[in-house]
Amino acid sequence: MTRTPASERDTALMLAELVGVIGSPSFPTQFLAAMRALAGVDLCSVFRRDAAQPVQLLFAESALPMADFPIRASLEYARNYWRSDHQMTRLSRAGGKGVVVVRKRASEIADPAYRAACYDRAGIAERLSIVSPGASTLIANGYRTADSDPFSPGDVERLELYAGLLMAALACHDRAGAGAMPMFDETALVQSLMRLHCGLSSREAEISAAMILGETQDEIAARTHLSHSSVVTYRRRAYGKLGVANRRDLVRLHHRLAGGEVAFPAAPT
Repeated sequence: MTRTPASERDTALMLAELVGVIGSPSFPTQFLAAMRALAGVDLCSVFRRDAAQPVQLLFAESALPMADFPIRASLEYARNYWRSDHQMTRLSRAGGKGVVVVRKRASEIADPAYRAACYDRAGIAERLSIVSPGASTLIANGYRTADSDPFSPGDVERLELYAGLLMAALACHDRAGAGAMPMFDETALVQSLMRLHCGLSSREAEISAAMILGETQDEIAARTHLSHSSVVTYRRRAYGKLGVANRRDLVRLHHRLAGGEVAFPAAPT
């Protein structure tokens, strides 16, 4: 699938809109729109890596009908596979001050489990990453599927031209929400539950987050395309790992997490 690059005027308007929504819930959608205008990405994921801390997903967005793949794959990456991403690990440890853009093809990923979970499952062919190293390294990944043409030199050049602005907006947005876990943000809930390192799978965390937000088991089953019995099984396993007996206990745990009463353990090595 070929694409026509956005005009300079449209790009300027897109970036102005991005700056205008810093700190708001619409920032992730607008960030994807900006990356899409610049380099024609089909989806994006954005991470922060602090020194001696696990990678944290900030958001994941898709312009394609991929159900929950972007968030699930991004959470799997943050939990299980970021250590296999040697390119990003090297760049985040480099300590340089400049923003860099790097390209990675799915075929170049050596870890088959990582490649299968985060690329092959949805036909992701390659990514362009913007890396802003520092005390907190920010990484913005834009992906194309095999149904789209490969990134062209022009795509890379345009992303490089505006990478500094994109990452400055992202840093401001991140600071606007620093230290705050939104009470009703499902992505934040899933990540916070998984950061307890009690053995939750991403699906168990997802079901638990939905329960906290008030969804019934039938509603969860319909939205996630799981059977009712599967939702019950995931919920039962999650309750056991979290040490809660019912939804009321689960909500209390969430309130303790949101209030900072629960310390997150260091990630296992």
